[in-house]
Amino acid sequence: MIVIDHLDYRREKARTFAHAETYNFAEYDDIVVHMKKVTDHLGADVAIDAVGAEADGNLLQHVTAAEFKLQGGSPVALNWAIDSVRKGGTISVMGAYGPMFSAVKFGDAMNKGLTLRMNQCPVKRQWPRLFEHIRNGYLDPKEIVTHRIPLEHIAEAYHIFSAKLDDCIKPVVVPSGN
Repeated sequence: MIVIDHLDYRREKARTFAHAETYNFAEYDDIVVHMKKVTDHLGADVAIDAVGAEADGNLLQHVTAAEFKLQGGSPVALNWAIDSVRKGGTISVMGAYGPMFSAVKFGDAMNKGLTLRMNQCPVKRQWPRLFEHIRNGYLDPKEIVTHRIPLEHIAEAYHIFSAKLDDCIKPVVVPSGN
């Protein structure tokens, strides 16, 4: 597994928790070229875009998206995924995007014969499997929960998480008084 991120604490969590090989995209002239090199120039079988429109993009993308009422944010991570997978590969998107995409390489995805899968996580359906993994010792929530926030401080919790402050990986909101 390969994880690409520019935040040190998230790359460290990926290395220790998921035993992933990690790269800082800011350290490469072209992260896609680097990904091709580390996959013997074939590309990955699967790429997962877990960041969505919050990806760092260039100023022109942000200005034109706002001016023309297109998708807010940046398609950079999704385009890296499209460019980094092998022909016939799969892209899974769980990062959030708005209703309209702007500057996404759908033609490239079609020409490579990619499978695009996307959806928000069906949390209720996943609870039983998650709890089973915890009960059987396959997963320890203490390894990923970095913050416990009282419900009355939910706005502060969201700010910490969305602004990527205090090395926040997974905050848990707890009922008031706990």
